[in-house]
Order: sequence, then C-alpha cells, then structure tokens
Amino acid sequence: MTTMFAVTAIDKENHLETRLRTRPAHLQFWDDNAAAMVLAGPFLDADGKATGSLMIVKAQDQAAAEALVAQDPYAEAGLFESVVVRPWNWVINRPETI
Repeated sequence: MTTMFAVTAIDKENHLETRLRTRPAHLQFWDDNAAAMVLAGPFLDADGKATGSLMIVKAQDQAAAEALVAQDPYAEAGLFESVVVRPWNWVINRPETI
C-alpha cells in the first residue's frame, strides 16, 4: 500500500546559492521520480527568497520515503539544516486521481 508523506526541509542559513546552483538537478530528479511526487514548493522569507521546501511524496513506507528524499540533489548538496518526513493524509480538496 502506498502512503503519502509530508516532507519539511529547512535550508541552512546563507545557503541560497547552493539552492540556486542545485535547482536544475533537483527539478530533474523529481521529474524522473514524478510518480512519487504529489506536490512541492519552497518556503519563502519576507523578501520572497526560498528558505526551505515542503513536499508531499508517495512511498511504500517511511523508510522508502526517507531514502527517496535523501537522494534529492538538494539533500546531497548539503542544503538542508533539517528534514522531517511524516505520514500524511490529504483530506480537504483532495483530487480524485491521488
């Protein structure tokens, strides 16, 4: 059974350049793993600059979700100060295709 997981990843302070440099590889990784990606986007600071990521991913279990997120080029580049992966249930406004 596939479960959804909410992933909150907070960037290390002063690592915007790492995010920008790694973004093309990050986007390609998730394009290649599109079946696992439900939705995603960055957290923003008051100036509109990215400071972290929120992702909802599908995986067989917690370990598989954590392993997938660890392969994200952002994670491999050392962008994140912290990453939390939690089981998540989409209740309100859930598309029928999920």
